[in-house]
Amino acid sequence: MSGLVWLFTMDHKRVGFIYFVLGVWGGFLGLSLSMLIRLNFVEPYYNVVAPEVYNYVITIHGVTMIFFFLMPVLIGGFGNYLLPLLLGIPDLNLPRLNALSAWLILPASVCLALSMFLGSGVGWTFYPPLSGGDYSVGHGADFMMFSLHLAGVSSILSSLNFICTIYGGVEDWNASRQSIIVWAYLFTSVLLIISLPVLAAGITMLLFDRNFESSFFDPLGGGDPVLFQHLFWFFGHPEVYVLILPAFGIVSHICLSLSNSDSLFGYFGLVFAMASILCLGSVVWAHHMFMVGLDVKTAVFFSSVTMVIGIPTGIKIFSWLYMLSGSSIRSGDPVLWWIIGFIILFTIGGVTGIVLSASVLDTIVHDTWFVVAHFHYVLSLGSYSSVVISIIWWWPVITGLSLNKYLLQGHWLCSMVGFNLCFFPMHYLGMCGLPRRVCVYDLSFSWINSIMSLGGLISVVSGFFLVFLLWESLTVQNKVFFVWGSNNLIFNVVSVPVPQHTSYISGPSRWIFSLGNV
Repeated sequence: MSGLVWLFTMDHKRVGFIYFVLGVWGGFLGLSLSMLIRLNFVEPYYNVVAPEVYNYVITIHGVTMIFFFLMPVLIGGFGNYLLPLLLGIPDLNLPRLNALSAWLILPASVCLALSMFLGSGVGWTFYPPLSGGDYSVGHGADFMMFSLHLAGVSSILSSLNFICTIYGGVEDWNASRQSIIVWAYLFTSVLLIISLPVLAAGITMLLFDRNFESSFFDPLGGGDPVLFQHLFWFFGHPEVYVLILPAFGIVSHICLSLSNSDSLFGYFGLVFAMASILCLGSVVWAHHMFMVGLDVKTAVFFSSVTMVIGIPTGIKIFSWLYMLSGSSIRSGDPVLWWIIGFIILFTIGGVTGIVLSASVLDTIVHDTWFVVAHFHYVLSLGSYSSVVISIIWWWPVITGLSLNKYLLQGHWLCSMVGFNLCFFPMHYLGMCGLPRRVCVYDLSFSWINSIMSLGGLISVVSGFFLVFLLWESLTVQNKVFFVWGSNNLIFNVVSVPVPQHTSYISGPSRWIFSLGNV
């Protein structure tokens, strides 16, 4: 009976938990594939997997981490759980639609698994003619596209639900009284609704080319393969902000909570910075396409607008640092360490993004390991750090249990060492001209690849370390008690009934957590 309750549930917390379970499955699948990639690079010429299987691995790794880990956890999981609480309402406006969007991830995951076994070595970008029927035989790529269609429908339904809930679920909606996380999920939902139908159109045309002899992307039939790049990157670049905007909202919310400023310094600056990123990020897709022969004026336009995105991003970073500098949080607080780590990692990714935004520089390092390092610092490290920050911050609220402070500090250290050992040397490899998506390399780069593989192994250990942290909290059962303040924006931690050296609850006694009337 309890299983049927979960199967037919429409409660936003349980739906959020379903998203978490499916997202954790995707996360560990992607993590396993990434470790297989790094093992493949330990030796320059000896391949752990065959070259064609290597192509399958990098394709499934990219799709899994984006569509089946970060999106279900950051948007589906935390979004479903937190939005009704932050808005002060009992549930999302469209609970049946919410349950449908969650369960659509399951058949999408099945199609993903089928594509993995049948073989889909087209890369997560699906560029034709490589993804066409002549160069990618079998039905692996078809199942991959079916998987993306189902995941895209799930995201669109979830986004519509979020927008309807934010604007239609609250009677007295006051923009200045909402948590910044609400704004982050609103902007994310708008981006998804704008960009996902374009991806759906592109892969639908590609499916027709593969199976029904059409010629949307075949030059012999009057098509243009560059058209697919336009369609894909019109989705692909906003997707970067889809994954990082919730992280911005979460980090901004916590920094505002930790700040001693009663005026909530930076609130409107942070909101308008996210709005600017939404607008600018939707019109810069062709900076991924400088190598297709864009004319000079077009290249200058996309380079310039891409660089302008650094302004609202810089506003957010300096606002976070200002608020943290004025907070009363202790220096040994793990959530502070993770936020500082997030800022550093994201800043590295942002600076290399400015480098890649210049068309002249992009043509030098295009399709090298430099590009891999850039988007992993933004997405893999920035977005994943926000997932860990959210778990640390809201775990006591969700479970009523505290986390071990020293285990959290050890997990942070393990993660940062692993992340930077694995990804930072990729900048050097890219500047040396080492191409990505190639499973062999020159012998002179073997030592640095060995270091990167060691960093990848440490990162895998940090993933299991996080699972152990949560398991330890559930088994030790160090309970936390709360009393709710008269102001509906504030709740206070009254007591932690265990010594400080054995348990940890994030933040000082004053947290902003807009609970409304709940």
